[in-house]
Amino acid sequence: SVSTQGKMLFAVTKKGMCIKFPLAKVREIGRVSRGVTAIKFKEKNDELVGAVVIENDEQEILSISAKGIGKRTNAGEYRLQSRGGKGVICMKLTEKTKDLISVVIVDETMDLMALTSSGKMIRVDMQSIRKAGRNTSGVIVVNVENDEVVSIAKCPKEENDEDELSDENFGLDL
Repeated sequence: SVSTQGKMLFAVTKKGMCIKFPLAKVREIGRVSRGVTAIKFKEKNDELVGAVVIENDEQEILSISAKGIGKRTNAGEYRLQSRGGKGVICMKLTEKTKDLISVVIVDETMDLMALTSSGKMIRVDMQSIRKAGRNTSGVIVVNVENDEVVSIAKCPKEENDEDELSDENFGLDL
């Protein structure tokens, strides 16, 4: 059994709502059972799009929308609730932002990889993403004009290999 002491589950919906509750409130169940309700949806066409485990309130949560608008927010800005509640606003969504697509736990030592619906993979330096409050839209993280972000993942920072590749033979032993 995994230790849940002090850990919290943070779940988000595509309509920008989220809930944070103690992971200990999710009981162990069999594989054929239905599970437990994390959040009640306000809108009929809403659905769960992501969930992360939070170790402490200083951790940063990155939220990103389909149009590449995102923000970093400290986990402490989201109040602790009971499992199965309606939640609070995670991100203000508009026609410009479209739906929320995912959340990840991040820090400034990482980069973000965003995958678009046309198959483009875009790397973003985490330090370029501004910290913002809970009830805000955020800033442009990925410029996707006529495209949409479909998935995100955190990854190690890119190492600068420019010196090795600057030789005329492109690093090949000829």
